[in-house]
Amino acid sequence: MSEPEKVREQYATNANLRSRIALHDRYSRSPVHYPLWIFDGYAFGDDADVLEVGCGGGNIWHENLDRIPPGWRLTLTDFSPGMVDAARAVLGDRAEYAVADVQELPFADASFDAVIANHMLFHIEDRSRALAELARVLRPGGTFRATSIGLDHLRELRELVPPPPDSQWAKTRERFTIEQVAEELAPFFVGVEVEPVPGPQDMEVTELEPLLDFVRSRGDVSEAELEPLRQVAEKDIAAQGYFRVSRASARVRADKP
Repeated sequence: MSEPEKVREQYATNANLRSRIALHDRYSRSPVHYPLWIFDGYAFGDDADVLEVGCGGGNIWHENLDRIPPGWRLTLTDFSPGMVDAARAVLGDRAEYAVADVQELPFADASFDAVIANHMLFHIEDRSRALAELARVLRPGGTFRATSIGLDHLRELRELVPPPPDSQWAKTRERFTIEQVAEELAPFFVGVEVEPVPGPQDMEVTELEPLLDFVRSRGDVSEAELEPLRQVAEKDIAAQGYFRVSRASARVRADKP
């Protein structure tokens, strides 16, 4: 199975993504509510044509439904038809929808004032092609918004339950990380800014099953392979009340010249 096919299978429905979001929502120690903080960074003005690629289940929009300016004309796309359906269930006729590959967008040049790519570019092998497409559909002076992760993100989970070397979970640590964002965006955008989530980013997970469900959602791990995590997490929860999981996440801003 090719990597795009693996990604499509992993995100065929919203279930796996919801398992991951739930753990972050429940055990985050940041003083900000992540979906609100991400939306705060959009700031596209009162009137804008907005494209989101890799929209997933539309969680950011769901959490900010009453904050979307009436003058925003939204277009949501995803590689997965199931994700597009989940986003449509959130926004209904408030947006237009399309199943689309970010590396070959079905939109004319200079169609949008803003493009959003949250937590998805690290899945794309040919990011130069994808970023060129995002710049192409943006109007001059248009705004690019994204989120990404750092090399330390979920380190404990990767150490205790290593993903297969050729899996998307291993490869995402090599692509569009916080440490690489500025260099990767430089050929296409100007004014690149990377802003980490405020406050402590690590999670203090106090229950075992949500943690195991999070790792199970990768789809590449057996129950036997979960045993090292189970043992260490149970010991830490018993001794100190929680198992610590490192996080490194940031929002990214840039502009089209």
